[in-house]
Amino acid sequence: MQHLYTFRPVRLTLRAALALVVLVPAACSDGRNLSKVYPVKGKILVNGQPANDCQIYLNRTFEDNSAVRPKPQAVTNAEGDYQITSFYANDGAPEGEYVVTIEWRERSGLTKQDFEGLDQLGGAYAKVEKTKGLPGFVIKVERQPLVLPPFELKQSADLKRQLEAARKRGPTLSGQGPIQ
Repeated sequence: MQHLYTFRPVRLTLRAALALVVLVPAACSDGRNLSKVYPVKGKILVNGQPANDCQIYLNRTFEDNSAVRPKPQAVTNAEGDYQITSFYANDGAPEGEYVVTIEWRERSGLTKQDFEGLDQLGGAYAKVEKTKGLPGFVIKVERQPLVLPPFELKQSADLKRQLEAARKRGPTLSGQGPIQ
C-alpha cells in the first residue's frame, strides 16, 4: 500500500508542472505585451512588371515603450502583392511612421526559404538613407487598414545584363560570385 502513496505526490507534481508549461506561455502571449498592429498591403513593380520575391521592410522612425519591437516585413507573390507581417502572418504593422526599404534577392537554401545573392535592384532601395528621400517611401501606419500605392521601381538594363552574366557563371557559396 505504501507504493500508492509514494506515486500520488509525484503525479500531483507532474500535473502542476504540466499546467504551468501550458498556462504560462498562454498568459504571456495573450497580446498584452505585443503592440497593436494594423493591416498594411500593397504591390511592387519593377520596370512596370510585378516583382515576385521582393523583400519589403518597414524601418521605424519612432521610439516607443513596447516590450517587443517587431521588424514589419513581407515578401511579394507572383503578382507583386504583399501583406506586411509583424508577429503573425499578414497581421500588419504597429502604428507609427516608417521608411520603406526593398531588396530583390534570389531564393536559396535547401527549402528555398533564404534570400541571398546579388540584389537585383543594385541596392538602390535597400538602405534607409537612400529611400527616405524618395516619394512614397516614408509611410504612416494609423489605426486602420492601409493600402499603399504601388512601388514602381527601376532596374537598369546594364544591371539586368550583369545579373544575367552572374547567373551564367554558375552557383556561388556566398551569393557574391562564382565558385572558384
